Amino acid sequence: MSLDTMKDKGMLPALTFEILQELIKRKEKETFWKKRQSIAGIFLMVSGCIFVLYFFIVRNQRLTTLHGIAQIISEPSSWLIGAAGLLLFFIYIRTYRAAEDAEDDFDELRAEVIDRGWELWPKEHEGNGRYEVMHYLLDEKDINLFYK
Repeated sequence: MSLDTMKDKGMLPALTFEILQELIKRKEKETFWKKRQSIAGIFLMVSGCIFVLYFFIVRNQRLTTLHGIAQIISEPSSWLIGAAGLLLFFIYIRTYRAAEDAEDDFDELRAEVIDRGWELWPKEHEGNGRYEVMHYLLDEKDINLFYK
């Protein structure tokens, strides 16, 4: 049973429906940015591994002298690896901040819904409608409104 069906049956007031729709959108945004953050983190780690492999295994003989190190630094491939790593680092920082902001927005609205639960759901006998909505959100959308 979806939120639309619950609203049509009268189990969910219009205001509550709109707030829960916004909560679902914020959860989806949080999930989206967390996935992006994970992908950027994986690419950043792979870039770091390539950096280490290149300098300490492929170019190991040149690292013994200052002249060899200067040659490695002057190679375009070294600059390319460094630039790619730096770019991936900035992408990761951006996705991390966006994921953190999305999580804060979601948690803020979720806490507000929990705190104002008595306003959002009218008094009902045994609270079955509220329980069904909360259980649906937990099972289908991974949004826990039972406690903070």
